[in-house]
Amino acid sequence: MAVKATEELRTAKPVLHGLPGDELYTITDPMDGEALLELLEQRRMAFWNSKPDAEKSHYQGYSGISRDKLLNSLRRQTHAELAAVHAPDVSVQICPWQEIKMDYARQMNEEGRHFRLIRDHLLELGGEWNDEYTPDFPEWNQLFALFMGLDNRFFLDPAREVVARATVLNFGIEGWDHLYVQPLFLKIARQVDETLADIYEEVVMPDETFHFSIGQRVLREHCGDRADLQRVAVEYLDKQLVAHHKVNLSFPAYHKRIGLTEG
Repeated sequence: MAVKATEELRTAKPVLHGLPGDELYTITDPMDGEALLELLEQRRMAFWNSKPDAEKSHYQGYSGISRDKLLNSLRRQTHAELAAVHAPDVSVQICPWQEIKMDYARQMNEEGRHFRLIRDHLLELGGEWNDEYTPDFPEWNQLFALFMGLDNRFFLDPAREVVARATVLNFGIEGWDHLYVQPLFLKIARQVDETLADIYEEVVMPDETFHFSIGQRVLREHCGDRADLQRVAVEYLDKQLVAHHKVNLSFPAYHKRIGLTEG
């Protein structure tokens, strides 16, 4: 009982502050799920609205580019889709909520479809793919390690682990993709690679809308009666925002370091 009581009272040091929802770090009386979701949406939007446009998207390396940079970007995105299969697989094995478990099973199937479509397009363009590939991009890898390993934290309560991962990947990354990144990317891709633009418009973007909704449902339907899950949600949203922003900031130096200049 003593261990449980200590865990229930755990509060994290705020990762970000001065945003809507700061009070969630110390919440003890949970707000209802709809109010929680709305507050976290406000927090995410306030964070990204504080950044210049050039720092809001991780879909970089497609505009005004050389062939080598396009292939590099497509290979990294192929890897991203593969990672997006593995992360829901971790959650589906421990998820305590039947409907969310089924949603994750669907997401895994759809991410696998994205992987095949983008990989095959990469190969059609003369690029290379093998299962030993990992991006030579530390900030990118750190973001992906966050939703796979949750900052090297091991939860005894599977609900907390599912909430943490859903907040980072489904609500944080895929939610921002849905709301801002992919609509912007589609306009760029149309000027560079019509096939890639078709893949995103016809397959990836509709699927990502559903994947984002998983994160929304986890927060709305399963966190409304537990203050500890609400504290986990704000902590991991903030970790995602910081890690995601670092990726976006790092692209110019990354492209310069690997010798990929503008086309």
